[in-house]
Amino acid sequence: MKDYVRCKACGYIMERSKLGDKCPACGVSATMFEPYDDKLSEKRRRLLDIHVHPIVVHFPQAFAAFLAAVGVVLFFAAGALRTLLVDTASVLGVLMPFSVAAAFTAGVFDGRLRFRRLDTPSLRRKMLFGGIFFFLACAQALVVLVAGLETDASLAAFTLLDAAGLAVAVKLGLLGAPLFVAKFPG
Repeated sequence: MKDYVRCKACGYIMERSKLGDKCPACGVSATMFEPYDDKLSEKRRRLLDIHVHPIVVHFPQAFAAFLAAVGVVLFFAAGALRTLLVDTASVLGVLMPFSVAAAFTAGVFDGRLRFRRLDTPSLRRKMLFGGIFFFLACAQALVVLVAGLETDASLAAFTLLDAAGLAVAVKLGLLGAPLFVAKFPG
């Protein structure tokens, strides 16, 4: 079993053997660290330390933020730039549901690993908003596949769906941040 310590100033947890003169997170003196009893099994600790969900969830968030900006620029772009941006938005718009599904799946895995169940109020809210995000991403991909992004009407629908998806992604991030350090012992 590894020997952990926790910074009393900021809560940062690390292995005692890796502690230097200062907290790597907030910079206070190493004397501000106290012993920390990690209540997770080594196997669960190793799996959680991979951070699959926090990594995977950044793809749809980045796609949504980028596509919101591209959607606005497309209303003013012309010529070769417009063609390039339409192609880029089309590809990312079609890939968006897959990235949201991957993040959702990673979240279910993380929830089961972290809390051993998925029926907590916080996880239910996250799954609800994840489902909404997936629905919006599918609708956005449908706009690309059925109507394309060449007309102002289809571009407006695409951009509005993306803006709604981005708002949901932000809400998901706000719901997930407090859960990042929460773990069911054992």
